[in-house]
Amino acid sequence: MDSNRIRTALGFAMRAGKCISGDFICEKAVKNGTALAVAVDEGASEATRERYTGMCQRAGIPCVFIEDLGRAIGKDNRMIAAVTEAGFARMIKEAMEASK
Repeated sequence: MDSNRIRTALGFAMRAGKCISGDFICEKAVKNGTALAVAVDEGASEATRERYTGMCQRAGIPCVFIEDLGRAIGKDNRMIAAVTEAGFARMIKEAMEASK
């Protein structure tokens, strides 16, 4: 997976106001369909990783795991982020597919 491209897409999305972060708000966005891609920090607990992997699979959206997510979005210590705009979600999907 090309984590630099994913980190860049997340940073652009946050600056554009199309990325939300935090466990509760991201879970709500996945469940109501406004999240189009989810990023989870590699340092998140195994339970959190499994929960978001399952939620994203049920919702049919990509879930990526990257190192130091908080730094990528400009908010330290955040473990979960969700992209809410199709263009940025497409950038993340393309970066995931390019690495396969």
